[in-house]
Amino acid sequence: MKWILTATAAVAMAQPIVPRAAPEFQIIQASGSTAKLSSFRGNVVLLAFVVTTCPHCQAASKEFEQLKGEFGARGLRVAEAAFDDNGDISGYVERLGLTFPVGRSNRTDVRTFLGIRQDVRIGTPQVVLIDREGIIRAQSAPEGSPMLQSAGVLRGVIESMLRRHVAL
Repeated sequence: MKWILTATAAVAMAQPIVPRAAPEFQIIQASGSTAKLSSFRGNVVLLAFVVTTCPHCQAASKEFEQLKGEFGARGLRVAEAAFDDNGDISGYVERLGLTFPVGRSNRTDVRTFLGIRQDVRIGTPQVVLIDREGIIRAQSAPEGSPMLQSAGVLRGVIESMLRRHVAL
């Protein structure tokens, strides 16, 4: 029984703190341009971390494109950072018909942004929802929680976040 409690405590300690201020983050797009998270300030942001060869990431990216179409006019911005070493970003974007910024980042920067320790496995895709004020309000569990990978759950959380107005 003691082992179970210790394992449970270790898992709980591995969970990132939410809510928290979103640190600056940038992705290098295939074109060479840089997309900075701070450029989306004032919008609700769905930031996903993917591996281009991951079938779950590919399916999620298609869902994110639909969410962008559904909520983009109301202030949702979507961006993705691939953190696989040799993934073909241009091919990924073209094959999936993505119209939002998709670029590359390294694993260290992804772990730092997500608040996931080096000894914890990262499941993909990782999904982060950031409010208009730049606060991370929802984030996948390190192992890739299916809760934020469900389009229905994402729709509800995004809808709620879009209803909130920016305090100026």
